[in-house]
Amino acid sequence: MDTIVKRIVSLVKTKNMVTTAAALKRLALLLTLITACNRVTEALECYACDSAEDSECATRPGQQLEVEECAKANDECVTSITAGLTRRGCLGRLYPNGYCAEPCEHCNTSLCNRDVYPTDRLRCYQCSGAECIDVSKRPQLLLPCPIYNAEDRCYTNIIHLSNTQRGCEHTNLPSDCPHVCLKCNYNGCNAELTVSETHCLQCTHNRNSPSPACLRTQSSELPAAKCALSNETVTSCVNKVMYGHQERCFLYRNDQTEVVQRGCSSIMGFYPTGELQECYGEFCNTDCLDIACATCNASTDANCRTGRNLKAEKCANGTVGCYACEQDTQLRRGCADADFHPGDQEACQLCRSADGCNQWSVRTCYRCNSLEHGDDCGTMTQPSEMGRSNCTSATELCVSTVISRLDLIHTVRGCAGEVPECTSNDPYCVRCNGSLCNTASTLWTEKALSVTSLSLLKSNSQPMKRQRLATTLLKYLWPFV
Repeated sequence: MDTIVKRIVSLVKTKNMVTTAAALKRLALLLTLITACNRVTEALECYACDSAEDSECATRPGQQLEVEECAKANDECVTSITAGLTRRGCLGRLYPNGYCAEPCEHCNTSLCNRDVYPTDRLRCYQCSGAECIDVSKRPQLLLPCPIYNAEDRCYTNIIHLSNTQRGCEHTNLPSDCPHVCLKCNYNGCNAELTVSETHCLQCTHNRNSPSPACLRTQSSELPAAKCALSNETVTSCVNKVMYGHQERCFLYRNDQTEVVQRGCSSIMGFYPTGELQECYGEFCNTDCLDIACATCNASTDANCRTGRNLKAEKCANGTVGCYACEQDTQLRRGCADADFHPGDQEACQLCRSADGCNQWSVRTCYRCNSLEHGDDCGTMTQPSEMGRSNCTSATELCVSTVISRLDLIHTVRGCAGEVPECTSNDPYCVRCNGSLCNTASTLWTEKALSVTSLSLLKSNSQPMKRQRLATTLLKYLWPFV
């Protein structure tokens, strides 16, 4: 610009300058260039938009908005609010008279009207649908309210379990928004989780399809603390809970129909009879059911050992197991409650699978080894001298067999779980179902006796030899004589 001005001055001062038409034309051209340069240098650019047509004019200014060049010199960029709507642009275009009523922000540098206005415009989460249920990890949904109102509020409208609507009260509040529609008045306040989940144990036990794990834990040991089921052994269900509501877990029990059911209230049936317990919280329906046990003593009740005609009686609260304890010929049954303590010499079986689970016959087998207890372990002529063993289950079989190792051949008796050598391929294995039933001589012993007897009867040897055979047989039959 300075170069052009100096050029004009030099032309004016030229002594030989002739004011001809050509010279004047040249001067006019230079003046036109000066005017054009001034116009290019001083042109002001402003963002131009209207939130009535594009809501981002209010919520995301400066992003993909049109830019206009102000036509007037000394113009300004403005951001104005009219009836809640936001307008941006050159003052001369929006307000030709030059007056912009408040609230209105003025600035005079290019693209200066790009900020959210007013600066205290409320920001709310704005969305709808399933993605709107949880906005804790969706910061892109937190935006300024498109319609400005100094008294604006954020709202949350829970439509149903799979649809939530959030927004600004003066922008898009539904006319049918119920009274439980949540409203608040600070930035980002409508961020509550509208649908949450709670979990409950879910299982069913009945007479035709028993499920002991639905009643109580099935550990072989009595619980050290309060008995409670776990979702590691029992399946679970899910309650979907809308904000402001509460769903429950339930435990239903009907002693007459022998039905027990656990589950979520959202899928709970109608139970006109029986006992129904409901609770609030994560996996709150885990309590074990109290148990009823057969209670008797064999010294006063002949049916106590056989388990016949025994009636189960309710145990004390918190009792989840029954017992059957045996010592020699003594047997007692009852509730494995806080007062239960096994005797020093007692062998006890605990159960918790069902009421009266301890009324079955207690399984006890003779336990001996002929290497330790002598040959009578094979012949069982004096079973009272043999040891006894309580099996792990009342239905476990008693067994006896003959084991041959190197030059040693011996008899072993006991519960099936204690004699692993007694298999289906073992010709000498004898099994029986009942307490103390494994008293029969083993097959090998019978064969040995038969061979010995036959040799003795057919022998034509000298008297001393016959006497030696007879002595051997007597010692085999009566080793303690």
